[in-house]
Amino acid sequence: MHAKIVKSGVRWTLATTILRRGISLILFIFLAKWLTQTDFGIYRSFSAILALLTYLTHFGLDYLFLISKSKERINFLALLQTGLFVSAVITILLIFFGKTIGTYYNSAELGRILTYGGGLIFVESLRRIARVYAQKRFQFKELAIAETLNVFIYSLLCLGIIYFWRKAWVYILLFYIGNLGELIYLCIKLPPLPATLQKQVFSFKWLKHSCAYFKRNFQFLGIVSTINLLQSYSINAPVLFLGTMVEPALMGVYFFASQLIAIPIGMLNTSLSQVFFPVLAQSETAASVSGIRHYTAIVLKIGIPALIFYALILQYLVPLIWGDKWLSALPLVLYLVLFYGTSMLHNPISGIPYICRKPQWELLWNIVTLGLRIIALFLGMKVSFAFAILLFCIVSAFMHLAFYYLSLTLLKANLWQITIDLISNLPVLILIAFGCLYLWKFSVIFPLLTFVGYGLYLFLAEKDTLKEVLSLAIK
Repeated sequence: MHAKIVKSGVRWTLATTILRRGISLILFIFLAKWLTQTDFGIYRSFSAILALLTYLTHFGLDYLFLISKSKERINFLALLQTGLFVSAVITILLIFFGKTIGTYYNSAELGRILTYGGGLIFVESLRRIARVYAQKRFQFKELAIAETLNVFIYSLLCLGIIYFWRKAWVYILLFYIGNLGELIYLCIKLPPLPATLQKQVFSFKWLKHSCAYFKRNFQFLGIVSTINLLQSYSINAPVLFLGTMVEPALMGVYFFASQLIAIPIGMLNTSLSQVFFPVLAQSETAASVSGIRHYTAIVLKIGIPALIFYALILQYLVPLIWGDKWLSALPLVLYLVLFYGTSMLHNPISGIPYICRKPQWELLWNIVTLGLRIIALFLGMKVSFAFAILLFCIVSAFMHLAFYYLSLTLLKANLWQITIDLISNLPVLILIAFGCLYLWKFSVIFPLLTFVGYGLYLFLAEKDTLKEVLSLAIK
């Protein structure tokens, strides 16, 4: 693995992600006061549906472009042409079927937003293409700045407008204006496309070349597209599946809980995912395995414990900041520790099957994962909405670990050593979880003792790990 590239990229993305998450948290405090559970639910449903549809606009060509080492020009041309054409088709379809989808999700307002806001898929599709172009060129600094600009624009607009106009559609519009700002910045800062390629984008002659290229890589692209759709639906199953069974307000409660608990995880996962994939694609196997094991140690010793402590703090902060409005989200916050904690082992290396040219392995994993998650949610709803989310998180944690082993198997890693790494850290994680997420109900002294004790352990026995984490933010 190109260690310098990874560290430099992670430093930039981590530093700007901390800034973005800080701004987003401040904004979220106000939005959760101003908007209702139903407003949040409508927003979350719309964004999940649009994200699912956005994957259709690329047909896997974005991933092929990232891992390709030849024919990059025709690949990128095909990606651009496909993105624009399919976005236009989806926009037209939503005009006719948006309200029907809204009815399916128990919200007439969602139907209207889908009908009149379907064109936002152009922004999402082109933004993804620009981000892939930046990743391919290892321009992580420009990518990090663009994402930060996105959050600044969106947050300032929301703070200035939402207080006076508390509507779900306004919230949605402002969010995607921020995404548009990110797209424009990347278009300005990234090297311009050759003039000939710009003309070819709208050429029917070159569209035939793109179709021929697509046909030659159909098997790979078909598998990748299916994986992306399954993965997008699977991750958002509590919204896309349960949303057809419950009112939007419950989706809003789930969105609130997932947003809060995902703040620190998003910092790490986002920073590493967009750096790891393009770098791993150019790295030797042995270096990749070494880098993953090194990262795993950081997650197990610092990432997951920090998430547990954070979930505990939220149990006190939520009622302090929002009163009784969001108390129903507190159990979900604890359940989601399972989901997001194990996702730290899964998300940054999720591209390994593509890199190893074995996407069928991930396809199988996604099919099994989606099936198990749907079954868990369906059975859980027979008890309660909260229990459905708990079962979803348990199943997801198991499948995240399964993918971790799958990826390392493809890299021909020593699975016995990997298992020892995981098991050796498990007792400490269980002790921390028990001390913080269970005993806190009896006295705050127990989690405080756990926190202080683990902090001393890290300082005395894991100095190298602490130095490695600090090195991502300094130098």
